[in-house]
Amino acid sequence: MDFQRARSEDQIQNRIQEIVDAVSSIYSSVGYEGLNFSIISKYTKFTRPSIYKYFKTKDEILLVILKDEFKSFVSDLITSFKINKLYSLYEISEIWTDRFIEHKKILDLYSILYTAIEKNVSLELLVETKKELNMINLQLADFIGQLFPSASKDSITNFIASMLSLAGGIYSMSNLSDLQLEAIKLSGLNYTTLDFKKQFMTSIYQQMYCLKNSIEVKKE
Repeated sequence: MDFQRARSEDQIQNRIQEIVDAVSSIYSSVGYEGLNFSIISKYTKFTRPSIYKYFKTKDEILLVILKDEFKSFVSDLITSFKINKLYSLYEISEIWTDRFIEHKKILDLYSILYTAIEKNVSLELLVETKKELNMINLQLADFIGQLFPSASKDSITNFIASMLSLAGGIYSMSNLSDLQLEAIKLSGLNYTTLDFKKQFMTSIYQQMYCLKNSIEVKKE
């Protein structure tokens, strides 16, 4: 079937979503380094010129994927909790961690968001995406406030930022490449690859303990 140019706004948005969905699938197989417009065109109906009509870099596509994945994560997280049920900190930490494990693409993309992705996108797209992510964060913050009523708004904001940073960092350290593992072995280092669930649960439990008990770092 011949590739038809999108003309209406709906067609354009549908085309963009087709590209995003295709790249999301391809990314799971090839990763950041292996992803490029040639690979995308090879495994989809889109030619390189047709992709350039909507995105100038692969990072612009990945930024959209990250936003969509984060929105899905927050939605799944919130619906994982039952109304009027009291949860222990351990239970909250485990549910939170399990949702992240189900959305590994967030962890992978967030680990390179500031060092790679955001440096290779247009200002317009970055501003638009940050606004949308902020709206999702507000939804998440409201939910956290329900879980921890005594937590201040500043504490919740700081928790979200550090939680995401921890998730991306721990994920990177728990998913080392064959090259990294071989280097560790040959260097004679006594190093054990992190277990994401165990390490992240421990970290987020400690942060949530501070939220629950209104513990904040004060300026001296």
